[in-house]
Amino acid sequence: MPGLNSDLGISLIILGAGLTIIGYLILNSTPIFVLGIAVLIMGLLAAWGEGSLERTQLELARSGWTNISALLESIGTASRAIYLPSSATEAGTSMALIPLVRPEPPSIKLPRGFAIRYGREGETGLLLHTPGSIAVSRCLGVGAIGSDVATSLTNCMVNHLTVARGVTVMPGENGITVVVRDSRVGELYGNELVRAVLGSPTASLVASVVAESLNSPVMIENEEVRGRDVVVRLRVVGGGP
Repeated sequence: MPGLNSDLGISLIILGAGLTIIGYLILNSTPIFVLGIAVLIMGLLAAWGEGSLERTQLELARSGWTNISALLESIGTASRAIYLPSSATEAGTSMALIPLVRPEPPSIKLPRGFAIRYGREGETGLLLHTPGSIAVSRCLGVGAIGSDVATSLTNCMVNHLTVARGVTVMPGENGITVVVRDSRVGELYGNELVRAVLGSPTASLVASVVAESLNSPVMIENEEVRGRDVVVRLRVVGGGP
């Protein structure tokens, strides 16, 4: 996974620093401040590792994801994230939206920020970078993502990032099933609530690449491990700007 961990670390450092400043100086919120510190530490740990993160580093980094899970629990949401293509955000980055009211795709370009408002009825949600965000950014930079989903997944995950041995795509009605063979993506957050919201890191990569390839929001319906394979079922939810 060349450079993926360092890029993820830098993104988490920036996000953590922003949350820390917002929590301490703007919102005077201890939970947001603590979350920012945790994400900052997680970013430092990710940037520290070269190649794949070592087991010890992964264990230490999970404290950050534990705090994110605690935040989701405190605001009472476990809604599945909606994975968005880069065209759906003003930042021009593939991201995940966690709806706080109704799990519906946005009809506008989502503004920059962490907690945002969108939609005609003032829907609110959390806009997050995910492991898939970094993967899409790197793969777009080398032209590995196009309009064909199977080719995009293979070029991105197998040929460029080398995080899987192979990818099989099976289209269905209103959805896509993706089989990732021998995934090498590290386990970042165990069975914390954030996993139920974002899916596993492997599923996050798959959902982000598929959303970018289709230029449409997608949701992870379910996933399962079959031996050394990870099977991810996605639902295309449409919408978008």
